Amino acid sequence: MALEIIDVTKKLGHFTLGPLSLRIDKDIMVILGPTGSGKTTLINLVAGIIKPDNGRIISDGVDITNKEIESRRIGYVFQDPTLFPHLNVHENILFGLKRKERENWETMPLVRKIIDDLGIAHLLKRNIVGLSGGEMQKISLARMLVISPKIILLDEPLSHLDTSTKDRLRIELRGILRKQQIPTIYVTHFEEDIYALSDSIAILNNGIIEERGNLEQILNSYKKPLSPSHSFLRTVTGGGNYISGKVIGSRNELTTFKVGSNTLFTVGKFSSHSKIGVMVKREDVILSKEKINTSARNMVYGEVVDIIHTSNVVDVFLKSDELNLVSRITKTAAEELAITIGENVYAIFKASAPHVIREEIDIN
Repeated sequence: MALEIIDVTKKLGHFTLGPLSLRIDKDIMVILGPTGSGKTTLINLVAGIIKPDNGRIISDGVDITNKEIESRRIGYVFQDPTLFPHLNVHENILFGLKRKERENWETMPLVRKIIDDLGIAHLLKRNIVGLSGGEMQKISLARMLVISPKIILLDEPLSHLDTSTKDRLRIELRGILRKQQIPTIYVTHFEEDIYALSDSIAILNNGIIEERGNLEQILNSYKKPLSPSHSFLRTVTGGGNYISGKVIGSRNELTTFKVGSNTLFTVGKFSSHSKIGVMVKREDVILSKEKINTSARNMVYGEVVDIIHTSNVVDVFLKSDELNLVSRITKTAAEELAITIGENVYAIFKASAPHVIREEIDIN
């Protein structure tokens, strides 16, 4: 199953999208770009809400460029949950099914599985009024998934939720989407969505795909000369640290994980059969030329590979085996440390600094 967008263009007033080509297999592509770059226009073309001026859109080998919306088998979830207030939860979830399927939904394994995966079985008899934002967005996701879509389109579905709900739903949503194995486009401009959800990333700017790759490839593009896409990416991610590693143990709410030859620690309990992705703010990484006694559990010895001076601060980039880190320090601290490229230093941060935003179970 795959979605192919081939040389598609669309002119809307003074804005032109494309020519644009993308292929998305059974994975999650995060479309990233500034406001007005064409992100929503792109997914509206795939959905059939608008038609392209040129090019083709192929779903699972079938040309759907000029097909009507209802014949495309598209699952589309918007920023705001679009639920029917006169229907209860299970009636909203089943709305897209045929009448016979709605009447016999309890015998349909797929429907039961989606409800169980999303953890909303206890809500089925509830009215929509009074549900939390996270609960309503889960119901929107369930309604979309039960129709067995061939393509999933998500237009910033977590943007209006509170921070704690977003953090929880990101991990849950990735697990659900990976189980579905359906080509998925996820539109966002939030840093955490990029790290937590993406299998691949496309940076859209002024209607053109400026860069495409997996997370590591995109983050490594920091080393390239700045183009508009790199400048935008720096603005969104802030040059922070995304670290991915294999869990090797968890005890007393402290998890140990490996990144190459480095052993790191984070607060929380995670399965020893999982891979976690964490974010560490660059301001939380302290540098020292000497090994020091500290309560901070994470201490990495690495080589300084780059130093970037800005108006008020200095970003120091380090590499230690497979681990890449950036530390942001003041100009005064940089002068006192007198760190140079090629030098080896210690990077130190607390176990509470890594914020887990991604977990994948049963990896090899």
